Amino acid sequence: MTPADPEGGGEEALVAYRTLLDRYHRTLDLLSPAGYADIERHLAEAGRYAAAVGELAAEAGPVVDLGSGAGLPGVVVAARLAPREVWWVERRRRRATFLTQVAAQARLASVRVIGDDVRRLARPPGGIAAVTAQAVGTLREVALLTRPLWGPRVLLVSRKGPDWRTEVAALETWLRDDRNAAEDGWASPRVLRAEPLGTRGTLVAVELRGG
Repeated sequence: MTPADPEGGGEEALVAYRTLLDRYHRTLDLLSPAGYADIERHLAEAGRYAAAVGELAAEAGPVVDLGSGAGLPGVVVAARLAPREVWWVERRRRRATFLTQVAAQARLASVRVIGDDVRRLARPPGGIAAVTAQAVGTLREVALLTRPLWGPRVLLVSRKGPDWRTEVAALETWLRDDRNAAEDGWASPRVLRAEPLGTRGTLVAVELRGG
């Protein structure tokens, strides 16, 4: 197998993705005109998610890209970290269909496309290792949606605004006050990475460990 390469690699898969995005972004309303015009920056930012997961997440367990949408950052994460198992979770049917085509055309055999609510998913053996979520909600909301899937150590990676520290504090409060989380012995969140994404916020990677 090819080793995971968070800094580069997976270029053939990304070319296939760009080809499909060029073909369908208008008909499937995948990206706004401004977003499509700025696609190179979006891909570069998605590469930062892949680097964070590759460097900071537990080595075992799937990576869940929550609300995959048009495939950012999930496609880049899967391409850069192949052959690591990555789940693209997208409830919208047309976008899930598009993502299924991307996985096939890009030959991302370790990707699982899930066109359903993440709360319906069964926890895999050992649990998931990381969650990437670009535009899903607060860190606490991401945690609420995905906690039943977590392994003993999980990394949450998301783009946040200037109040990201407040979100981390709210996550810590929830872990302390939620009865189920407390019974499972979840420790306070640790911010392992907080790096600016130009003028578009901060990429925050938070580690959580269970008892």
